[in-house]
Amino acid sequence: MDNATKLVEIAKRLYARNMNGALGGNVSFRRGDEITITEAGINKGLMTEREVVVVDLDGNKLVGNGKPSSEGKMHYEIYKLRPDVHAIIHAHPPFAVGFALAHEDIPDDILPECSMLLGHVPCLPYVTPSTIELAREVAQGLAHRNAALMANHGAITVGADLEEAYNRMELLEQTCMSIVYARILGGVHHISEEHMQFFVDNVGLKRENR
Repeated sequence: MDNATKLVEIAKRLYARNMNGALGGNVSFRRGDEITITEAGINKGLMTEREVVVVDLDGNKLVGNGKPSSEGKMHYEIYKLRPDVHAIIHAHPPFAVGFALAHEDIPDDILPECSMLLGHVPCLPYVTPSTIELAREVAQGLAHRNAALMANHGAITVGADLEEAYNRMELLEQTCMSIVYARILGGVHHISEEHMQFFVDNVGLKRENR
């Protein structure tokens, strides 16, 4: 499967899992100095490879008929800042968006898998969508992280490839859902500092807000 086909498959998977609806969200991958990204204004559940656009790191279109995603600036700024990142997903999963609306971070000490794959997930301050100001805010927020929430907006994850970025988004949504259920059942119990040290020593977790 080539990367453009994989991008379409991931976009459709996000739609099928209710992590994007209508025209929301965008997906990209980088190969060298070229970025392949979803086209603006399309339903991700219905897209084909004809709705994939190739741009350079400044967003200048190289291949494709439509316009690149209006949120492309976020992708370009992240790629410039993170040479280790080769795939980015911006989505609107309902539970994650709920946390973004509440301006709540996701702590790193509630689920072992979340500790290992996501770490602390901050809710970044609100900035107007599709602006360079938002792009720079998100890029800085992800400078040393792999996932973030954007206040009153949505979620974003990065990875070495599309599958890793997708798995982080799916895990983020599942974690947000689990937190809501735990609160219904009486509250979230956090992993002790003693046990969290395992992830620091063995997984390389860098703890925040301690």
